[in-house]
Amino acid sequence: MRVLSSGVGVVGGVALTAIVAFGIDGRIAESSQSVGEEVIEIANDPQPFVFGASPRDLGRPFNSCSPAQPARTILEVIGHDAKRVLVHHYESAAWRDIGLVRDYIRRVLSAVTETGALTRNVVWSETARVEISTSIEFTNGQRRRLELANGYAHFEDLSGCEWWARYLGGDRTKWVVRP
Repeated sequence: MRVLSSGVGVVGGVALTAIVAFGIDGRIAESSQSVGEEVIEIANDPQPFVFGASPRDLGRPFNSCSPAQPARTILEVIGHDAKRVLVHHYESAAWRDIGLVRDYIRRVLSAVTETGALTRNVVWSETARVEISTSIEFTNGQRRRLELANGYAHFEDLSGCEWWARYLGGDRTKWVVRP
């Protein structure tokens, strides 16, 4: 493996570090993101679409859970316990390659939603079909779902509680969408 890309930047006053390693075949072998001292790897883990045979609406719940405290970003919810994000499937018509998917996931993990907080239920009326299916792998070995669409996220934290986020809204400069 060789490291082809790395960088450090500041987003919203938080230092971010990104490292991408490529295997001999040129496919991404490793990718990690650091927020402060925490590192979350984003790895390509292709699998058949396992979360349903037909397109899934991002607003449909995985399960139910007791209420939790609101958070502004996905990293605030998963950061200390998350080890890596495994990308299982992405719609190739919408997302040309794993590089675009990886960059989008990085932006979504640290983005503040249009309402300023993640929600415990769906707060939009439009349909958002799952375009990227991933799992968040936690340090204890458990995996929880993270599903993404263009401007939307639905995920489970370590305890299994579900969260939704929308990254659209009136101010287009704050949108988190594919390039």
